[in-house]
Amino acid sequence: VVGHLVGILAGVAAIAVFGLLDAPSVLEADVTLARVGAAALSVALVALILPPLRATHPPAGATTLLVSLGLLDQPGQLAWVLAGVVLLTAVAWALNRLAGVPVPVRQS
Repeated sequence: VVGHLVGILAGVAAIAVFGLLDAPSVLEADVTLARVGAAALSVALVALILPPLRATHPPAGATTLLVSLGLLDQPGQLAWVLAGVVLLTAVAWALNRLAGVPVPVRQS
């Protein structure tokens, strides 16, 4: 959950830095140098921020790219992604506990 949240925030920050908040996605307007910069910056931010948080999660990089490339750009879309991650995490945790897999409540 933390990885995806950081990924979303890094993606939004990167598109803001490159002035792409209102720009069309790479599917609508092709790949530009600004989009490449935003993608690189967002992934670099995630790579720098997650290890100190002890929340490394490679799939969060995909979330980061979806945001920085403009494929997820509406607040509602970002909220649904986070909701999906929380739901998936909760269900996986519960099923593992029911199956007897020792899943900690929180990472130490």
